Amino acid sequence: MLAEAPHREDIKSEIRKRHGSMAAFEVARGLPPQSTRDVLRGRAIAKTAHAIAQELDSTVEALFPGRFKSHIRDNTSEKVAAHRQNEGAR
Repeated sequence: MLAEAPHREDIKSEIRKRHGSMAAFEVARGLPPQSTRDVLRGRAIAKTAHAIAQELDSTVEALFPGRFKSHIRDNTSEKVAAHRQNEGAR
C-alpha cells in the first residue's frame, strides 16, 4: 500500500521549524527566491525539490509522488517521431 505524500502545509511548517522561514531555507541552500513556494504549488524545479527532500530526510518520490520522473528510464522500443523539419536530416 502506498503511503500518502505529506500535505504541503506540513512541509512548509517543518522547513519553518528548522530555518525560521522558507526564505532563510532558500538562502541556506543557495536556491532561487520563492522556488520552495513554487515547488509546493506544483511547479517542477528539481533542484529545489531535492533540497526539500534532503532537508526532511525523505525522497523526492515520497514528497512529490508522480511529479519528478526524470530518474525513470523508458526502455520501450518505440521510436519518437522526429520534428517535421528534421525528418530528412536522418
